[in-house]
Amino acid sequence: MMTGISILSIVLSRQIVIGNRNPLESVTIAILLGLFFRNILPLPSFVHRGISNYEVPLKFGIILLGIGLSFMAILEIGAKAITVILLCLLIAPALLFMIGKKAGLSEKLSLLIGIGTTICGSTAIAITAPVIEAEGDDVSYAVATISLFGIGAMFLLPVAARLLELNETMFGIWAGTAIHATPQVVAAGYMYGEVAGQVSTVAKLTRNIFMAPAVFLIGLWYMKKKLIKAGDLTKKTRYSKAIPLFLFGFLAFAVIRTIGDGMSILPAPQWRWTVQQVSELGKFLVLIAMAGIGLNTKLNTLRQIGPKPFFVGLVASILLAIISLLLVHILGIS
Repeated sequence: MMTGISILSIVLSRQIVIGNRNPLESVTIAILLGLFFRNILPLPSFVHRGISNYEVPLKFGIILLGIGLSFMAILEIGAKAITVILLCLLIAPALLFMIGKKAGLSEKLSLLIGIGTTICGSTAIAITAPVIEAEGDDVSYAVATISLFGIGAMFLLPVAARLLELNETMFGIWAGTAIHATPQVVAAGYMYGEVAGQVSTVAKLTRNIFMAPAVFLIGLWYMKKKLIKAGDLTKKTRYSKAIPLFLFGFLAFAVIRTIGDGMSILPAPQWRWTVQQVSELGKFLVLIAMAGIGLNTKLNTLRQIGPKPFFVGLVASILLAIISLLLVHILGIS
């Protein structure tokens, strides 16, 4: 059932085209379809065991997604642009986490919204969720929130940039650091111009590279909290459990991609084809997992959480856009 929903979500996602791009991620559609089938239609009993094991394809998908990250991208974007990205990653997550906590959200939901806003949208949420043992309800709400405001930013930032008279390079860096998901960044960039599209894409891919170290740090933080709560902080050997094995797999595939790009192990066309196929398989496995999360989520639970996550997501998106734009101007990127 999860596979069927995943295929349907891909088909529906491809029907929405803006500037030759598909800005509405199939991940969001898969969760919404899963919610629909779980809460509107009765599910046969034989599917319950399968949908409860959604973390299996999620972890394998995360490992394969590592092939989409090349550390060589950092060298292509320039020191000032990297500085904007790093400062956004250092300032925004902690700020957004505190806002979520002040608004009364759980630590896990605040963290998911924060990392989804600042790093890589639903992909970052999917990777972080198993590390902090997040519930499916929190994941569903976080992905829906991030997707909604990511799409809003995709339309509004180009308009704001025209009013501010930003050149294409400035807008490319701004879009690459302030818009949540990669398809949305690329769509916004190319709507503004060819150069803006190229710069925003590289900026976003560079931003994605920091996903792995961010999740490592979150894993360590979460394990420390668990040990303190259990009164067992002295057992340092247990910190190894903070770093799930699938993250090592994710990093290993990123290293393989970087080496493959630099050493030309295969002829370029075959290497690009291999990278694309592995990446697409990873995305599809994550998509299956997201459909499973939707199928495991009851709307009554989401109603209990209330509208606060959407307001936090709105504030988070606005703050990230302001921080990024200020940094672009302060550092004199042109």
